[in-house]
Amino acid sequence: METSEIKKKLHDYIESAEEEKIKAIYTVLERDMESLYSHWDDPKFVAEMDSRMKELEDGTVKGIPMEEFFAKSRKYLEDLKQKDAV
Repeated sequence: METSEIKKKLHDYIESAEEEKIKAIYTVLERDMESLYSHWDDPKFVAEMDSRMKELEDGTVKGIPMEEFFAKSRKYLEDLKQKDAV
């Protein structure tokens, strides 16, 4: 069967499939579909990153060192684990 035929059959099936089946198909393909997306090819993403860098560079926003970020993240996760244990 040709790829074009397969695509048509899949498209037709998805158009008429029940919600649960569509969700199941998506779950199977989700990781693969996300791997195809390149953030750096997305103009909105690039504009957002440029805007954030400008804010850091001009002092509008004060960043924190990565070590501090990771320490706070570890503390937050430890606190969550303790709450779950109670």
